[in-house]
Amino acid sequence: MLTSIHIEGFKNFKDTKIESLRKVNLILGGQNVGKTSLLEAVCLGIDDVNNANQVSSIFRLMEGGDKNRFFEGTFNENGFILVHTDTKDYEFNASWITSWGDNRERASTIRFSKNNFVYEKMDHGFRRLLFISPHSENGQDKVDKSNLFLPISVHAPSQATTAALLDKSVIKRKIKELIKLLQQIEPRLEDVRALAPDGEIRVYVELNDHSVYLPLPQLGHGFSRLVHLYCSLLVTDSKLALIDEIENGIHYSSLPTMFKGIQQIATNNDIQSLITTHSWECLRAACEVFSDKPELFQVIRLERDGDNTKAVCIEGERMLRMMERDMEVR
Repeated sequence: MLTSIHIEGFKNFKDTKIESLRKVNLILGGQNVGKTSLLEAVCLGIDDVNNANQVSSIFRLMEGGDKNRFFEGTFNENGFILVHTDTKDYEFNASWITSWGDNRERASTIRFSKNNFVYEKMDHGFRRLLFISPHSENGQDKVDKSNLFLPISVHAPSQATTAALLDKSVIKRKIKELIKLLQQIEPRLEDVRALAPDGEIRVYVELNDHSVYLPLPQLGHGFSRLVHLYCSLLVTDSKLALIDEIENGIHYSSLPTMFKGIQQIATNNDIQSLITTHSWECLRAACEVFSDKPELFQVIRLERDGDNTKAVCIEGERMLRMMERDMEVR
C-alpha cells in the first residue's frame, strides 16, 4: 500500500508532500489545481519508465502530437517523484527528470530496497537518486512490473473493453458479487452478460420487467460506468486503483450506494484507491459511508500556495463537521 508521496518539479507541484495515505483517499480541489495531475504523478512514480509516454493519455484525451507535447509542458525543470510503500522488499519507487532539452534525456524510473540507494545533490537543490542494484542476491528481479496500478478514466470505455472485463469476472468467479453490487443501484437487474448476437461483442443486461436482454448503454452512461468501475476493481490483480472524477454520469442519489460498494471491495480485495472529485454530493456521500470505518478513509484537499500546490489531509469525520458549518471545502 502507498504510504506517502513526494513530488518536486512536476506541473504545479513544485514541492508537494502527502505524508499519510489511507485505504481510500478522496482528492478534491479547485479548477486546474492538479487533481488529475496527482494521479499522473503517481503513475510516473510507480510504473516502468518505458511506459512513461503513455501517462499523457491515461486520464486525458490526446490527439496527434499532443501526446509528446504533454512532456514538454510538464517538466520545466529537474523533477522528482518519490512514492513510499509499505512493502518489505521494495519500500520506495521513484521517477525523476534529469533534464529536458535537445538531448531528450527525459525520465528514469527505478525500484529499490531501502539499502540500495543513495542521494545526490542536483542543481537548484533538487535531489537525484542513484540506484545501486535492481536485483536480489540470486540475480532475480524482485519487482513484478505487471499490474502496478489500475487506472479508471472519466472517459467511457469501449463495449469490447467492458465485455472483456465481464468475461474475467466470470473466470475469476466474481460475477455473483458484481451482480449483487449492481442490484444495489438497479434492483430490477437479474443478470449481465457479454454476448455477440450480431458478431460483435457487447454487454447486455437482463431486467425483471423486460422479456429480452437490453444493451448496456440503454441503462445510461452512469450505470455503464458503474459496471466498468465495479468489474475493474473486482478482477484486477493490482492493489492500487487511480479513479478520476468518480461521480461523472452517476446520479447523486446513487453515490452513497456506490461508495458502500467501493468500501466493500477495498476491504474484501485489499485494494487502495486514490479518487478525484469536484462534487459536493460525492464528498458528503463518501464521508458518511466511511464514518463507521474512519481509519480507512480521508480527504486530500489540494490548494494553490503561491507557485506551488500543497496537500492538506482531512479526516472524514472532520470534513463532515466542516460541511455542516457550510464551509466551502471543494
